[in-house]
Amino acid sequence: MQEFLKVTGLVIGVFPQGEYDRRIVLLTREQGKLTAFVKGARRQGSRFCAATDMFAFGSFDLYVGRNSYTVQDVKITNYFENLRTDIESAYYAMYFAELADYYGVEGGDDALLLLLLYRALQGLKSERLSNPFVRYVYEIKLFYVEGEIIPIDRAGEFPDATYAAVDYIGSASIEKLYNFTVSDAVMEDLKTIGNYERKHLIDRRLKSLEILEPLL
Repeated sequence: MQEFLKVTGLVIGVFPQGEYDRRIVLLTREQGKLTAFVKGARRQGSRFCAATDMFAFGSFDLYVGRNSYTVQDVKITNYFENLRTDIESAYYAMYFAELADYYGVEGGDDALLLLLLYRALQGLKSERLSNPFVRYVYEIKLFYVEGEIIPIDRAGEFPDATYAAVDYIGSASIEKLYNFTVSDAVMEDLKTIGNYERKHLIDRRLKSLEILEPLL
């Protein structure tokens, strides 16, 4: 008897597979991070072509094989099309996705991680928010979500406004995460804190960050 699984997820990795297929990495609400194969996705006119691009978000119907998943159907509700034309935002988004991939766990409970990544991608579309601000808030909140936040005093001494901003990031719901603003000085402090924690908590190279930072 064939087994099928429906998940809500975001494409955070896309790789060619054979001549016409694709292998995608999904961050899902129900099953954490998983890899799925998409047959014929690279064929001209395939209904799966755009639906398996980076940052496509929606519902995926998967066939559960013995050792792998195969996409049978998909309904995309958000393509984040701005990332196809805004190169700087696209590089930020790739960095966000690589961090999510680092923390995502197959079969894990990654619902909050998915929501955080989705909210950060929305932030990259906002004219009210700068991309660096979206990044620094995403980084710090990510460490909170994953239970890895360390005392920020280790990163240096900061004014009360900076501590208040970090407290807000840690305690705010993800839906309201970007409902505040900070001064340029506090934003520099958030950058310092995020950089310090990332270097101490992540034990591998982040290729997307190596591309992003020289551009900035």
